[in-house]
Amino acid sequence: MIDPYYVQEDDHLDDMKVQLKRALGLTEEDLKRLSPEARNLFSARRKLGHTWLDDYEIVVTVTASPGGCGCGVQAGQKIVFDMRHRVKAELSDAPLCVHLMSPVLSIFYMTFDRGAEGLNPLTCIWRYAECPMTGPDHGAGKALCSIHMRRVDTHEPVIDRILLPREASA
Repeated sequence: MIDPYYVQEDDHLDDMKVQLKRALGLTEEDLKRLSPEARNLFSARRKLGHTWLDDYEIVVTVTASPGGCGCGVQAGQKIVFDMRHRVKAELSDAPLCVHLMSPVLSIFYMTFDRGAEGLNPLTCIWRYAECPMTGPDHGAGKALCSIHMRRVDTHEPVIDRILLPREASA
């Protein structure tokens, strides 16, 4: 039996080139130089049928800003990111505070691996964050936020640990 996660030498991910170029800004030359390990990771996405980079987004909702955040962030405001780590300004209503956005980067450090394997990138560990600016009040006034992933098409929160391919969730 052939291991389904084994990348064959002649698999150059031809059926995924357009998506990989768009999602990661890769050139044709970059794709030719991919290591077998990288091709294996991308191949897993193909096998799972996931289009998760386009199907999901991360929502950071401010839950509290007790000390009157210096950037003007207030409870109830949100910042929405696509899965390529870009802010969706048209869906965001919070000031784009780099201090509040910086903790969210740690989530994106592991999303590709988990998402490519069909797992929800947000586990119970990654549900909350806070502004790292402590200020003279020793952090009493820093903004706090909750983080969740949602479907792009319905804006329904994703709570399942396993991501479903688009056709299975429709």
